Amino acid sequence: MSKSLVVKIKSNKLAANPLFIKFLNWTRDKHTIDLMLLGIQESFESEQDKKIVKNVTVDEEFLKALENFRERFVRYMANTLANKNVSEEFLVWLSNAYKYLQEDIENYHNNETRKIRITDAKGRWFESIICYNFINTFNNFGLEIIKCCPICSKFFCHKGKYAKYCGEDCKGRGMKK
Repeated sequence: MSKSLVVKIKSNKLAANPLFIKFLNWTRDKHTIDLMLLGIQESFESEQDKKIVKNVTVDEEFLKALENFRERFVRYMANTLANKNVSEEFLVWLSNAYKYLQEDIENYHNNETRKIRITDAKGRWFESIICYNFINTFNNFGLEIIKCCPICSKFFCHKGKYAKYCGEDCKGRGMKK
């Protein structure tokens, strides 16, 4: 069995925005996707999975596909946050993520380690990893931690469930209103 991307959550609070939040806030620049791919590549232990990630071509076609995926993901997230509930349609859409990934879960003394492997190098595995990241964040922290800033409309979830603004700049502008 090849080694995989390891997901360990040992907290009830996030120190930084997870990958899916960074993707939701993506503004269609190649540089951000390159950085996300580098982070994904470094997270995998398997040389096979690292090679799949390294060999992806970030061209106009790839960016257009990601842009379409992001638009749909943003709509689902906005509806989810507004309704404080994950719709059945969103769940079905998210479940498609598992077509391109295989998950292994190991339990050792109440510590759970989740590992994923890319099963289809030509498939939409990048989008699958984004969905998988959302699913794990949701399962571990719930919807209360995921927010959309009322000032800049960026998503965030690293400030805690009572936060209203994504950062100090937006907080300052919001308090002036």
